[in-house]
Amino acid sequence: MKFFEAKWFLILLILILFLLYFSPYLIKGKNSYILIHDNLNQLNMQGIFDGKMSAQFFPNENVKEYTLPGTEPIFHLAHIKFDKIFLKFGYFRGFILNEFFYRLLGFLGLLFLLKIYLLKKQFPDFFLILFSFAFISLPFWPQGNLSIAGIPLLILAFLNLYFKKYFILSFLIIILYAFYSNIFFVGFFLEFIIFSSFIYLLLKKEFNTYLLLGGIILFLCYILSHYPIFLNEFIYKIPTNRHSQFLTGYGVIDSIKAMIFHFIYSQKLSHSLHTYLIFPSTILITALIIYNKDKKWMKIISLLWVVLLMSSIFYGLFYFQPLLNIYNKIGFGFRFDRIYVLNPILWYTLFGLSLSYLFISFKNKRLAHFFILLLIIPQIGINFSRSTLKAYNEHPTFKEFMSEKQFDEIEQKLDGYKEDFQIGCIGFFPSVANYNGFKTIGSFSAYYPVEFKEKFYKIIKPELGQNQYLKDYFINKGSALFLFDDKIEKHYYDQEYIQQNISKITCDLDIEELKKINVKYLFSTTRIQNASEIGLEEIIISESLEYYYRLFIYKMY
Repeated sequence: MKFFEAKWFLILLILILFLLYFSPYLIKGKNSYILIHDNLNQLNMQGIFDGKMSAQFFPNENVKEYTLPGTEPIFHLAHIKFDKIFLKFGYFRGFILNEFFYRLLGFLGLLFLLKIYLLKKQFPDFFLILFSFAFISLPFWPQGNLSIAGIPLLILAFLNLYFKKYFILSFLIIILYAFYSNIFFVGFFLEFIIFSSFIYLLLKKEFNTYLLLGGIILFLCYILSHYPIFLNEFIYKIPTNRHSQFLTGYGVIDSIKAMIFHFIYSQKLSHSLHTYLIFPSTILITALIIYNKDKKWMKIISLLWVVLLMSSIFYGLFYFQPLLNIYNKIGFGFRFDRIYVLNPILWYTLFGLSLSYLFISFKNKRLAHFFILLLIIPQIGINFSRSTLKAYNEHPTFKEFMSEKQFDEIEQKLDGYKEDFQIGCIGFFPSVANYNGFKTIGSFSAYYPVEFKEKFYKIIKPELGQNQYLKDYFINKGSALFLFDDKIEKHYYDQEYIQQNISKITCDLDIEELKKINVKYLFSTTRIQNASEIGLEEIIISESLEYYYRLFIYKMY
């Protein structure tokens, strides 16, 4: 192992692993795949307009609103977030830089957490590097940034404060985490854990001023980084769509199924990919610990299993309809089911401790090395299959999805400059039009005035009246401010399906309401057969084998 522990080799290993992970973007560029769900389909929530980050850090009356016309500046994405620095370089380049930076921070955070506190000298550095890379090669939700990937880094900072060392570095890490993660995705859960830990230490008469200060700094920086939301909730108090949501859940049997599914599989916004290797291997190693009656290890391993199990039970209970009805009546808007965001670090902590026990248990260290490699390397392979290989092979690619050439051609044929009017998007995500510099009516928006929801509902109400599923989806949730069609429904992800199965639609949108908010054109992925009857003129047909979309452009008259 001396060769594998040489510093030059370890640095080379880290470099090779990161190059392999990011190789699709380096080799294929925009012809690689980037996650669409809750990412490319809502680029507007990052302020992406005309290919780059256009949102400001502070509300400004003079800043144009690209998707929610007439709404207050406080809703125009003026968050103070660290990833905006990278996105200023253009979305694609900024996306790659951002992915690299937060994963590098996550990697270093877990590596030093394991080396300094958790595993110390139990593992060779070679294994610590492989294990840390296995964690940060998970397909994290891109817009979450450090939210999940940086949890080990945050734990490292608080452990430093607990042991009263590296104060400046630790406080800087806490500040960075607050400006580089999402409080509503993970922050509230972390704050609860931090202050619960502080109370526990206080009861044990182990008062720690630095831990308390760290928790306060994290919370205050979260308020600052997400200040528009706090400003509205506590000062302006403008009613939003979050307060009008009505989530639907399950009965007893389906709630139990949700618990089991959550325990065995990953939730799509916080993949832990533990199902096929981590789950069975940790069960076997836990059985070995029980067989050996090792009480020290049984205590911590059992605690992790209990927390993971309780997390799944809580997740299922959240969607149990009688309890969900109470939540809906409160109108709080915060999704408590998102406790699942803690699962990746919990599973990897369980996995790491299990491997550590395995390493200690083997007298023959060469055999121990072999078994540990046999577990870590395939897990990296599993993670790569859901990230790097998808980036290489899946479609539509980023270039296809954004279809810049197609939208440039359309723009040249339109009357007027594209920023001077709104367009409506039927059958595809408005974020695509936004990326290409078009102002849209509607988008995927998680937080906006309920007044705008009511205004938007007037536009799509005639269409929703023909499809109860879409009506319930919009009224109960309302984040997807799309110009729905009862035939196309939610097939936005599959343009081939639309092209092969839906040749024409009848548009029942309220055209007069669209005109009131400066909508001049409708871009539709299918021909509108009643166009002339409702005051639309077909002026452009944009279809080609090289384009992902088939678009029919209608002008309002």
